[in-house]
Amino acid sequence: MFERLGEIYANNERYNCAHDETDHDELPAIFWWFPKQEDFIPPPPTDETCLEKMERISSTIKLSRNEITEILYSDISPEEKIIRTMEIIREADHIKQLFKECEADPEAKKKDVGELLAKCRAGLVDYQANVNSLDISKFAMDMKNENEFMNGLQQQLVPWMDEGEKVTGVTLEKPKSFEQARETEKQSVFFAKDVRKANKLLAKVEEAAKRLARYQTTAEGQIEEQRMRFKKIASVAASRVESMRDLLIRWEEMNNSVEKDALDFQPLTQFLKCYAIYFSSS
Repeated sequence: MFERLGEIYANNERYNCAHDETDHDELPAIFWWFPKQEDFIPPPPTDETCLEKMERISSTIKLSRNEITEILYSDISPEEKIIRTMEIIREADHIKQLFKECEADPEAKKKDVGELLAKCRAGLVDYQANVNSLDISKFAMDMKNENEFMNGLQQQLVPWMDEGEKVTGVTLEKPKSFEQARETEKQSVFFAKDVRKANKLLAKVEEAAKRLARYQTTAEGQIEEQRMRFKKIASVAASRVESMRDLLIRWEEMNNSVEKDALDFQPLTQFLKCYAIYFSSS
């Protein structure tokens, strides 16, 4: 690979673009990984005066204050808040060092420069208080809460709802024997237990939504949508357990009636009535 790079450099090879060279769609991705020339911020001159340094400190404070306000009160992501806060803290350390250089400069002893230095010191103290209001640990907790909510909602709750709707959307098969009815009742109970677990999961997601630092209204809407889905699934699950247990009771009474009184009319009619009601649409 390095030999090939050497050839490209030695031969002064260039990528031939049929259209505009500034069009990203026409260039390989690697060609626009590098920063643009117009985005380059040159370093300050080595012969920067005390007044120029204080001017740079003042402009940095003004820009950073606006950024701090955006970090604290806008809806940008917690990850971006952490990154930008770390950049501001680094910049604050830099301008503090720059201010120390100003204090050590002989020009600072001049009256007019000394007054500007005092104002710069006061502004720097106020600015540092603003920087200290940025709490990275809080932003990290916000990021954790957001990830817990999204994981609980998108990776756990919604997939369960999708599967639950599939299960409740399939009509129960008509049992042809008492044992088959018992097995159907058993499966219905298992699913009802799963529904109770999903109800606990829904409660956890609701609690996670309350801890969100942003988009709480959107989160509440998403949870309400899943809550409505859950109510329908839970209603079907509870109804199936109740119906199958009732049917088993009637079925057992009918079987006992066969042994005791040669199949009395009432247990038979009760069983047939329940069977017809519960499986009329099957």
